[in-house]
Amino acid sequence: AWTYRLRTGRTVWDSLLRHYQRGLDTVARMRKTWAGLARYVDPQRFRLTADFLTIQQHNAQWWRDASIAYWESISHLPLPPAIAPSPFPLKAYEAFCIPYVAGTPGGKPPCAPDDGPVPY
Repeated sequence: AWTYRLRTGRTVWDSLLRHYQRGLDTVARMRKTWAGLARYVDPQRFRLTADFLTIQQHNAQWWRDASIAYWESISHLPLPPAIAPSPFPLKAYEAFCIPYVAGTPGGKPPCAPDDGPVPY
């Protein structure tokens, strides 16, 4: 049950949501740490890694928001005050298509054009 209390004292629901938030918070800390290392790394390597960390944070935000939208639709429970809601409804995440990139396993065709909102 979603309201079952774990040994931590938190409910299953609260623990699940905090898990996704922690993932996003971890990447934000990684970016902050990396930003403080600029003087120790050559500019090209620093910029490349900073760019990859930006992508990682973007993906972590998408994953957190999509996951919370999904679990919220299953549990039908309100979000705790400390957890921000997903900016898009679950249907927007379900309709999201990752464009085909040459060499991707499965060889899926490109996404069909869509006029709807794109989550990120």
